[in-house]
Amino acid sequence: MTTGHTLKQLLQNRQYIYTPGIATPLNAMIVEKLGYEYIYVGGYDVSLTLLGLPDVGLITEPEMVTNAGHIARAVNLPVIVDADTGYGNAINVIRTVQNFEKAGVAGIHIEDQVSPKRCGHAAGKTIVSLDEAVGKMRAALDARKSPDFLIMGRTDAVAAQGGGLDEAVRRGCEFAKSGCDMVWAEFPNTDMELARDFAKGVHEICPNVPLYFNFSSNLNWQETSVTFDDVAALGYKAMHTSLAALRASMVATWDYAQDLKNHGSAAEINFQTHLKTHPMGAFHEFAGFAKIREMEKKYLPVEELEKYEDTSGL
Repeated sequence: MTTGHTLKQLLQNRQYIYTPGIATPLNAMIVEKLGYEYIYVGGYDVSLTLLGLPDVGLITEPEMVTNAGHIARAVNLPVIVDADTGYGNAINVIRTVQNFEKAGVAGIHIEDQVSPKRCGHAAGKTIVSLDEAVGKMRAALDARKSPDFLIMGRTDAVAAQGGGLDEAVRRGCEFAKSGCDMVWAEFPNTDMELARDFAKGVHEICPNVPLYFNFSSNLNWQETSVTFDDVAALGYKAMHTSLAALRASMVATWDYAQDLKNHGSAAEINFQTHLKTHPMGAFHEFAGFAKIREMEKKYLPVEELEKYEDTSGL
C-alpha cells in the first residue's frame, strides 16, 4: 500500500484530519512521534528554514523535491508537499509531478498564481487564466504514474487581482471536474462565510471532491471562536496550521539564545534540567543511534565493534 493510498483512505474514512505545517525531516519525525496521521510541507516553511528567503517564488523545484524526499524517507506517514505553481507552465508541471512522485511523497498541490508566485497571504497576487490553470492540473494528472499519488488543485483567486469568490468557486469546480483529488482555496481572512460559500459552490457541482483548508498563521484566529470542528462542518476534510514548526522553532531558539546571552552557562544548565523531563530529552535515542548500533552488530565484522569497548558516549 502506497502512502498516497493511505492518505486517500484517511480522507474517505475520517471526519477530517489535521496536522501542523513543517519544513524538515526532524519536524516530521516529531509530528509522527506525536501520533498525527499525515505530514504537510509548506513552501514558505522550507524557503525561510533552508534558504533564509521569503515565500516569493525564490525556492526551486530541485530544492523542494530534495527536501521532500528526505522527509518522506524519515517517516512512515503520507507527506503532502507545496509545489507552488508547478515551477513553470504545464510542461514544467509534468516533470515536477514526476520528480515529487519519485521522491516518495503522497501528493502535492499546485496553485493558479502567476509565476513567480508569493505567499498566499501576501499582497500583490495575480492569477493565470482559467484555461492555463486547468491545463496545468490536467498535465499533473496525466504525468503521475500511480493514481494513488494525490494531486490537489489550489486557487488563490479569492484575494487575487481580477478574482473574487465567484471566480474561486468556478476554478475549484473546474479543478475537480478535471480530476483533481482535492481542492483548496486560500482565504484572506477569518470570515467563515467565504469558506462556507466556496465549499457550497464547489460541492453543488462536484459533491464528492474533498476540500482542503489552511488554518493560516497569518490570520487572527485568536480573535474568533472558530474551531477545526467548525471548519470540517462546512465540508473541509483536511487542514493544517501553517508555519507551525517554523514559528515554534523561531520562538524557542530566540528565547534560548536570549537567555544564554543574558545569563551565560546558567541558561544552559537550566535548559538541561528542563530537558531531562521533556519527551525530547532523550534526543540521541530519538536520532536513532541505538538503531545504528543494532545494524552494525548485524552487518559489520566483529572486529569493527571493538571501537565501542572501553569508550564513553552513546
